Amino acid sequence: MTINDPDAYLKGIWDWGILDGCFGTSRIEPTDIDGWVEHKGQFLVLEAKGPGVQIKEGQQISIEAMRETGLFTVIVVWGEQNQPQRLLVFTKQHEYPYDNADLQTFRNVVRWWYDRVHNGTP
Repeated sequence: MTINDPDAYLKGIWDWGILDGCFGTSRIEPTDIDGWVEHKGQFLVLEAKGPGVQIKEGQQISIEAMRETGLFTVIVVWGEQNQPQRLLVFTKQHEYPYDNADLQTFRNVVRWWYDRVHNGTP
């Protein structure tokens, strides 16, 4: 997705604090998803983080729940904007770390996901 109008894009970002108190006394709160793709009933979730930023506990719980379904692959990518440096790929069976990633590595992993889903290989 290319952002053609950054001002309009920013105006469309909701502050989910409007839902405070809707989840009882729990610590549950919405998380954002940076990218989402569906193909043949399988889902690719993309989560971008700045260098060194940790995955929050709630987000980790969500990632684990998604992967357990077998329908989701989650790629967490760390780096400056559009400059991947590190990846962590979560599938139902495995976690694949790419500690020295770059844009081509990221593109290759996304292509791997697409090819696997498109060709029906687990």
